[in-house]
Amino acid sequence: MLKKGKERANYVWRMMATGACFTSFGVGGLLVGSVIAPAVKLYTSDPKHRIDLTQQIIRHSFHGFIEMMVKLGIMTYRIDGAEKLANSQGELVIANHPTLIDVVMLIGLMPKANCIVKQGLWKNPFTRGPVRNAAYILNEGSEQFIQDCVQKLQEENAASLLIFPEGTRTEKNHLINDFQRGAANIALRADVPIRPVLIWCTPSTLTKNEKWYHIPSRPFHIQIKVLDSVQIDHVLDDLTVTPKNVRALNQFFYHLFNRELHKHEQSC
Repeated sequence: MLKKGKERANYVWRMMATGACFTSFGVGGLLVGSVIAPAVKLYTSDPKHRIDLTQQIIRHSFHGFIEMMVKLGIMTYRIDGAEKLANSQGELVIANHPTLIDVVMLIGLMPKANCIVKQGLWKNPFTRGPVRNAAYILNEGSEQFIQDCVQKLQEENAASLLIFPEGTRTEKNHLINDFQRGAANIALRADVPIRPVLIWCTPSTLTKNEKWYHIPSRPFHIQIKVLDSVQIDHVLDDLTVTPKNVRALNQFFYHLFNRELHKHEQSC
């Protein structure tokens, strides 16, 4: 009875702490959009400098959010190859997407990064300020979206671009969803290295269609493994942008992720 009581108290605590964390995340988004972004505009008139400063503010905020969740006993994490992300520049960083906070984890690890946001975040009052002022890329699923991504990667001293080829969070009880071809299309057109990042979450939580208050039975653990970058000409003999080559590159990375995720599951 005593053990069950402690487990119940811990569960209730984590429920309350998780709610507090996500509330602070929303409030932080409002502050960035309504207070910090205008202050950055007053500080510098250089648009590029504004974007860089806003991205740095978001990066430190995201890292602080994760550390707050750790200190409150909600989660733990381990990162293998963090230095590879810390030194990443001008790469297309692709990752699987098991949880809601994957982008928060990865942006917090990357000193300089662009990312892709969906329409909902672009319009959400809690997130639209940060994502717009950071000049993140709106995913409209159009040819213009592909061109915007390629342009970002081809800029001088370009930041790396983070993208989730699954397009949405992984379905619950699945290792990985099928990959959409946008990431392969972008990589082939921009002709940049691709940096695969594998993410595991145990026990599963914050997956697709799971709300923040669907708390697992114990604190969840996120493990991130950053692989070496892959040059496209090591995968394809022909670098011409054709549907066949985009499909082949997409399949190569899907099979790489699928193999590594299965290997990890079997070793646990």
